[in-house]
Amino acid sequence: MTTTTPRRGVPVLRELGPVARVLFVVTLLVAVGGVFLDLVVHVDPTVLFVVSAVGILGLAWMVGLATERLGAVTGPQMGGILNATFGNIAELIIAFFALRAGLLDVVKASITGSVIGNLLFVLGASTLIGGLRNGTQVFDRRVASSNAALLVLAAVGLFIPAVFSASNGTADPDRVVAESAFVAVILIGCYVLALVYGFRHPAETLGGHEAAVEHGGPAWSGRVAVGVLVVAAVLLAILSEALVRSIEPFIEQFGLSPFFVGVILIPTIGNLAEHLVAIQLAWRNHIEFSLAVSYGSSLQVALFVAPVLVLLGLVVGQPMDLVFAPLEVAAVGVAVAISALVAFDGESNWLEGLLLVAIYLILAVTFFEMV
Repeated sequence: MTTTTPRRGVPVLRELGPVARVLFVVTLLVAVGGVFLDLVVHVDPTVLFVVSAVGILGLAWMVGLATERLGAVTGPQMGGILNATFGNIAELIIAFFALRAGLLDVVKASITGSVIGNLLFVLGASTLIGGLRNGTQVFDRRVASSNAALLVLAAVGLFIPAVFSASNGTADPDRVVAESAFVAVILIGCYVLALVYGFRHPAETLGGHEAAVEHGGPAWSGRVAVGVLVVAAVLLAILSEALVRSIEPFIEQFGLSPFFVGVILIPTIGNLAEHLVAIQLAWRNHIEFSLAVSYGSSLQVALFVAPVLVLLGLVVGQPMDLVFAPLEVAAVGVAVAISALVAFDGESNWLEGLLLVAIYLILAVTFFEMV
């Protein structure tokens, strides 16, 4: 008769590897420490910004683990919904508090930064690292082109109010906000339909032509995964509010522009964990899944995050339109066009990735110099 040794330890930690276990504990300590520094110590805003940013980075990773595990427990359909819902949750929370604080330039810049970050830096780093390790990587050209075309259409719809404002300099601001809200509703509807189509035609979406990647997150129970997700989301909300309150002092301290903080720092803080996943997939030669992360996250920002922020602005009394600065429109247009060209031939290599990253760095320097 054989006996099984009961598994000991805290359930949320015992299913993690040694490195992940340390990261999990450190993330909780930093997050709780950030809350303490904000609410009790009232530490210098610059220190609070850095601590909050580090805590949010780790919490976004925890949300990703919990979401991935819940997707494995509930099945691919519900997993797809969870990934679509929580893919940019950290960035959405940060942007909401920035919106409520009236930092509209930062919010708009974060939208721009998410799109160009995914399409230039993440896609570029993925194809660069994947190409260096695996050589030329091949994916389904028709599916990739379809996703790229959908992204082009999403970008066009997102920036229509900016084109309208540029062509009619005397437009009433209230009319521009009303038009932006109308466009937002349409974009959200398109996002829902895109999700429905992807669920009903999984073989026609990126990643559908590769063998399933063995993941599923830590072997948590559904209850533990939900608990991790709830705790991480609550801490994310608290730290995001603290981060937003310290943005302006941080900008003044280091002489940065709101554009640079919104375009570069905020998307990096909110999406770094997801970015690392895309690079890791390309390293393992799962290039279609890697492309799915880059294109999917960009589509989510253009079709869901930005429109939701426009509608939330009306609710919290901070009306926000979709009129972006000319450089932001140009940057997104360049990112969408170049990423579409990469997708059209069905192949990627390290040189293409290097050029994408180079363009991102050029734009980052340009936004750094903006006042």
